[in-house]
Amino acid sequence: MRNLKKAIGVLLMGASLAFLPVAHAEIMTYNGTGEYIMSDFETPDIAKQRAKARAEQYAVEQAGVYVKSYTRTVNNTLVEDEIIAIANTIIKIVDVQYVTNPISESGGSFQIVAKIRATVDSNRIDEWLKRDQQKNRELVEQNKQLQADKIKLDAELTELRKKLTNVTNPQEKQKLEKAVVNVDSKFLANQKIEEGRRLYSDGKYIEAVAMFSQAIGLNEKNSVAYNGRGIVYSKQGNYKQAIDDFTKAITLNPNYVNAYNNRGITYDIQASYPQAIADYTKAIDMNPNYADAYYNRGVAYSSQGNYMQAIADYNKVIMLNPNDAEAYNNRGNVYNIQGNYEQAIADYNKAIALNLNDSKVYYNRGYIYGDQGNYPQAIVDYTKAIALNPNYSEAYNNRGNAYVKQGAYQQAIADFDKAIFLNSKNASAYFNRGGIYGIQGNYSQAIADYTKAIALNQNDSEAYFNRGCIYGNEGSYTQAIADFTKVIFINPNHVKAYQVRGIVYKHLGKIRQANADFAKVKELTGK
Repeated sequence: MRNLKKAIGVLLMGASLAFLPVAHAEIMTYNGTGEYIMSDFETPDIAKQRAKARAEQYAVEQAGVYVKSYTRTVNNTLVEDEIIAIANTIIKIVDVQYVTNPISESGGSFQIVAKIRATVDSNRIDEWLKRDQQKNRELVEQNKQLQADKIKLDAELTELRKKLTNVTNPQEKQKLEKAVVNVDSKFLANQKIEEGRRLYSDGKYIEAVAMFSQAIGLNEKNSVAYNGRGIVYSKQGNYKQAIDDFTKAITLNPNYVNAYNNRGITYDIQASYPQAIADYTKAIDMNPNYADAYYNRGVAYSSQGNYMQAIADYNKVIMLNPNDAEAYNNRGNVYNIQGNYEQAIADYNKAIALNLNDSKVYYNRGYIYGDQGNYPQAIVDYTKAIALNPNYSEAYNNRGNAYVKQGAYQQAIADFDKAIFLNSKNASAYFNRGGIYGIQGNYSQAIADYTKAIALNQNDSEAYFNRGCIYGNEGSYTQAIADFTKVIFINPNHVKAYQVRGIVYKHLGKIRQANADFAKVKELTGK
């Protein structure tokens, strides 16, 4: 059973969304032109960056039209903020040319013209749609904040330029020019943040960290840069640095809801559930309609075993967003844990209706069908999960188990083989394949598989027990006794281990040891 967790990228129980039909990639090309009038108190480099930013904005607007059209063709209707964020994130600048034109013969002001050529790959749109929704929403929120900052900084610059045009006092002019430099630094920092976002979206985490760090160097009070770098650090597993950055972002902006949520996720990954819940709760206090914070808090409560509170949070998510398939999936998981299978299946059905292409939900529903003994339906669901995600090792393993229950041993072995091929550390698949080999009398291969399962999980008492039984069937009684003894060490209340070890002792003529084991069986069972 798998929880889907909304997080920074793919975290503890990563979500995998909306696998779309495979199609040939479409590469669209866009040209953008941006102009900027450089005053005598500005540097050419800054003027070029401003002209380039305007050219990029024009290209992004064109790309947004394509994104909107493309997503409709694959049955995804997106809000305007997400369309703009997608276009801004996936656009790739492939060429930039600059032209400098003097405004007047006397010099002073110049017109900087930036001409860019950019591309958008439809595969990148598909990747966005498949990806964890929380990561996408984080990028959308960052983009909205960056665009708002751009408007604010443009207004500040316009006002400063106007004042500089009319100023005559040298001291006042120097003060205004210093203010322009400060605005320029903030502008450049935002450009670095935008590039950092693109690098993060591309999975280029080292480069993204460097870009966010450059942004911080340009504007050390930019909370968005710290939050962005924290997200990448968390994705890299650098949790202490991530928490430090989120904390810094919160210090700079105490109302930074997303930073609280992101810090909570990072605590959650480390199983620091009280701190995680405190951060999610703080985010909810500041924004009572913040569905992701309710969702993540529900995951944390579930991890603590606080299932009623988890359900309450998932209920809230569904109330805020009735189309949140992941919330239905996770609530279904909690119902499953509680043994409320009817409601669990109802939630999985709803999650599937909302998102036909999420392999993990089919897997979860198949898990319940298997537990209920409905093996044909379990096989149908596992097969669907595999069709959507051909690398789904656990789905092969569980489908193999369902085949075992139906006596289809060759199909089961084929599935266990595939599960192991996809994940050589899948101890459960080795264990299960060993069971089939044991049934078929192929003891050497059974022992090899149980031995591998034990190497991967040294506390797997059942692997020791089953290997012990195989050794007993082979007549390797010393090894059998050693395995049953190990089982009892791991689980002192393992009745069958005492019982079978007693039988082996009796067979070897060790009556005292056999009687002791049989007495223990009676003590544990009362029979």
